[in-house]
Amino acid sequence: MYVLSVAPLVSGIPYEELSYFSKEELHSGDLVAITIKKRICRAIVINASPLKEEKQSLRHANFRIKKINRVIKKSYIHENLWKALDKSASYQLIPLGKSMYDLIPEKMFSVDADFVQPENARGFENLLLQQPYKDRMTRYKSTIRETFAKKQSLVIFFPTISDIEHTQALLSFGIEDYVVPFHSGLSEKNLSLSISKLKQEEHPLLILSTPSLVPWLRKDLGLVVIEREHSQYYYTHGDHGYDIRGVLVRLAKETSLPLIRGSHMLSLDAQLLYKKHEAFEVMPLHSRNDAPLDIVPMHDENQSASPYLSHKTLATLHGIKKAKKGHYFLYAHRKGMYPTTVCADCGTIFACEKCNRPYVLHKIGGVRTYVCHECEHVVSVNKDNTLACRHCGGWRMVTLGIATTGVEEELKRLGLPVFVIDSERTNTRTKAKKVYKQWKESQYAVLIGTEMAHNLIEECDGATILSLDSLFSLPEYRTDEKIITLVTELAEKVKQTQDHNGRLILQTRLKKMPVIRHLQASSYVTVYQDMLREREETLLPPYYIVVKATFENLSDEMRAKMSQAFDTYVLDWFEAGRGITLLFIHIKEATWSNDRELREKIRYVLESGKPQVNPLHFFM
Repeated sequence: MYVLSVAPLVSGIPYEELSYFSKEELHSGDLVAITIKKRICRAIVINASPLKEEKQSLRHANFRIKKINRVIKKSYIHENLWKALDKSASYQLIPLGKSMYDLIPEKMFSVDADFVQPENARGFENLLLQQPYKDRMTRYKSTIRETFAKKQSLVIFFPTISDIEHTQALLSFGIEDYVVPFHSGLSEKNLSLSISKLKQEEHPLLILSTPSLVPWLRKDLGLVVIEREHSQYYYTHGDHGYDIRGVLVRLAKETSLPLIRGSHMLSLDAQLLYKKHEAFEVMPLHSRNDAPLDIVPMHDENQSASPYLSHKTLATLHGIKKAKKGHYFLYAHRKGMYPTTVCADCGTIFACEKCNRPYVLHKIGGVRTYVCHECEHVVSVNKDNTLACRHCGGWRMVTLGIATTGVEEELKRLGLPVFVIDSERTNTRTKAKKVYKQWKESQYAVLIGTEMAHNLIEECDGATILSLDSLFSLPEYRTDEKIITLVTELAEKVKQTQDHNGRLILQTRLKKMPVIRHLQASSYVTVYQDMLREREETLLPPYYIVVKATFENLSDEMRAKMSQAFDTYVLDWFEAGRGITLLFIHIKEATWSNDRELREKIRYVLESGKPQVNPLHFFM
């Protein structure tokens, strides 16, 4: 008899580990079926111990251990992959089952396949490819040929499905039969075809995938690539949200595969590895700033005919209308009409009563309606319901900011064909792709969109970022990095040919902000150096990890105990209002990655605060 600790591979189960017993000996990585509240679920064995070794602890247990239903498959996950997943889960303070649930698609459980250690793996290497998009694609084509010549497969991971769809056509030419896409947007039929090809095809394959364990079905896997390595879309969401890039890196390392991180601007994590000589360039890093960027200070545009558009943008749009040719993109950071409403008397922001987030003004069914994008609380404004400040009672409420619907109304009078993509109008990928296709097929048109549209666009004749100023109001340490990568990535999409040299226009009222100066630098080398120095001085990633915990109605006694437990580290307490207290613990990255005992202590002490490591947002 053996006592097992297992991780359920099912959503909605709030347990990290459960105990069961088995008559036969099992090992870490075996796949079994268990029963949870009359529901049969799959689970991965975390560890197994002979019953005689656990008798003492079981005598004092306040629960009865049940038997597993059956063994589905032994050695389902190779021990090297298991080590990678286990170390990653410990590093990120997430349940091991959560990580596996994210990386193993449901369809895989009905397939007779194992996740294996690749044969003839040449050893782990950290390689960097920082080049413009077209140059990266050219390099990937050469790399694919080289890898195929060695009779090895390779996987290129992407943060979004749109990225795979854009890239597949570029990389598939001549090898169409040996390219396997794998992502959640595939139909049931195409998903089955991809899995069958991964299992049965003897020729080396190019696998294009969102983060997944699936490429490790191939024994001939020889190279791992993380494309758009800088992207925030590699973060998962929810209470246990984490950076899945770390898991992919660990998988490559534990299975002795070389890893390429590719981007037009690599993340600061990659830049630090390069600085410390722990990562090496595939080809000289492209750091020259050659983006076709024009920065327009909007405070100098007082005489503009539009509150949203600069003279330069208006002139470009009038040129498109006159020539009846061109596809222009207007990037708005927020959906709706206006992202912020404030009292002109006291300056108080009109915020949600329930969660204290600013309301965003929309027009729904012809009625001006305020919607909280956090809890979806709604306030309608009509003749019988006027708006007043909740702080001073004043009626002089002023709308501020730029969002998609407000810009659309402004453009209607210009007589240009206008299309809109945001999570309100196009709440599915299918709807967004349909609108995008209509825009591209028009003789000339303007597309207004949020980041949802930005991810779909492959190329445009010109673009204007209406404003990113609202990002500066967010107390997030990644803001500057996000702005630089967003602006430079969009600049790459502006068409540059012999007959046409498009421009990207950035409208701002905060021209003196450091990040704006960074965007005007001739080289990004000094920009990286400045940002890394600032991160080190402020005890932030990549030099430090930051553990965030969120507590409701935290007692002074518990707060004192936590402060004492971690008094050797830098702690920041923040009162977020409405009884919410945030705790941030700054720990050197090297200490964190090498001290499992410390990680277990933090997980145990901060359990009620749902601790997260380096979360995407500190104050959301």
